[in-house]
Amino acid sequence: MNEQFLHYIWKFQYFDKSNLLTEEGEELQIISAGIHNHDAGADFEDAILKIGSKAKNTQWQGTIEIDTYGFNWESHHHATNEAYENVILHVVWKNPKEVFTKKGSKIPVLVLENRIDERLWLTYQEFLRNEHKIPCQGYWEEENKDNDKIELIPSFEKMMNRTLSERLIRKSRHVLSLLERNGYDWEETSYQILLEHFGFKKNNAPFLQLAKELPFKIIKKHSNQIFQIEALFYGMAGFLTTENEKLIIDNFSNAKSYDTQSEVDVELESDIEEEKRYFQNLQREFRFLSHKYSLQGKEVNSVQWKFLRLRPSNFPTVRIAQVIGLLSQQNHLFSVILNATKLKDFYSFFETDLPSYWKTHYHFAKKNKEGSLNSNLGKDAQQNLIINVVVPIRIAHSLYRQKEDNLAKKWLNELKAEKNNIIKLYKPLEKTKDSDFKIKTAAQSQSLLELYSQYCNPKKCLSCEVGREVLNQ
Repeated sequence: MNEQFLHYIWKFQYFDKSNLLTEEGEELQIISAGIHNHDAGADFEDAILKIGSKAKNTQWQGTIEIDTYGFNWESHHHATNEAYENVILHVVWKNPKEVFTKKGSKIPVLVLENRIDERLWLTYQEFLRNEHKIPCQGYWEEENKDNDKIELIPSFEKMMNRTLSERLIRKSRHVLSLLERNGYDWEETSYQILLEHFGFKKNNAPFLQLAKELPFKIIKKHSNQIFQIEALFYGMAGFLTTENEKLIIDNFSNAKSYDTQSEVDVELESDIEEEKRYFQNLQREFRFLSHKYSLQGKEVNSVQWKFLRLRPSNFPTVRIAQVIGLLSQQNHLFSVILNATKLKDFYSFFETDLPSYWKTHYHFAKKNKEGSLNSNLGKDAQQNLIINVVVPIRIAHSLYRQKEDNLAKKWLNELKAEKNNIIKLYKPLEKTKDSDFKIKTAAQSQSLLELYSQYCNPKKCLSCEVGREVLNQ
């Protein structure tokens, strides 16, 4: 038995309420189970109970605390915590114990041990033990499509509506948290969110750190000086250290191969000198600018950047070059995001022109064997940025201004569904018998990503509409 299951039992009143008595033998009537509290304090708020005989029962309004065992009241330090002063009932699975508030008031106790259907508990345990990545998967995967006893699609659709809203709120709160840290500067905040998601998951953290340490207001001062922006970004990203210089040139030299020794001597020497000159010029420029803007010691540690199992076009060095190309053309980010009225506005916004060096390189001293790199972000990458940058910023702004933004959700329904390993887990739902359910839009894929990360993966089935549907069969 665990407290999460007991919370579920109490919230939906899935226990035998006949002849309900407290441990002191007082009659107990539950008028309202209360509102589940996910923050600090008692587990349910604003509960309403009647305690005592029908002739002289008293109505109580307050909080409910639920524990597995009676002694948890003391072990969890509720007896000395004023946040539990308003508790009107202590609900336990077994082993009841007299409990008191900090001020000494005795609290009625209710024991549920013999009031819960054992089958419900066994089904829940199966959820926790099964080997599926999605606990309820066995109830709706293709081989069970002829089982018409449980219709889960309506529950999935209801849950997806809920998780889409939860995801948008969660992401917007991240934006608002950065906004507060940035002194309510929307441009700076938009810049940080943009850079964070240019990491495309693997490098989100170092990109966000880079954005925090290298303010947008500094970049805007050099909007027409792309080499200075290169020096600032690659320097603050930790790639221009003296320790890296020899390694970079060595890597470049080792990668070269020619047909004759004479060609090696002439071409290799020229290439190495060109590479050294570019790198050292960046170093020199960064030393000047980092001193000018007091950036010394704030550089991202280069070991934080992840290159493993990434295609060269996705290397953080290339992504930084794309950011440089974008920001060298844009002095304003937030106003573009806020004033856009159509999705196509962003496809032109995300078009970039790479700095000349990075049109042929994917790392320092490492040329792309296939020739020039594509300077523009691919369609999938652009859509990713619309979903994770544009939409959350607009939702956050609407919450901040307390004015609904209908375009953000509309765009999610216009964009195609994302394709990844998590979405694949839910594809069998499309084969459910007598259902026309299809995962077509980004709104649907975003809701499923939230469902997986916040409910399925941590096995919070008791808080999920689908999980409750299965458990109640």
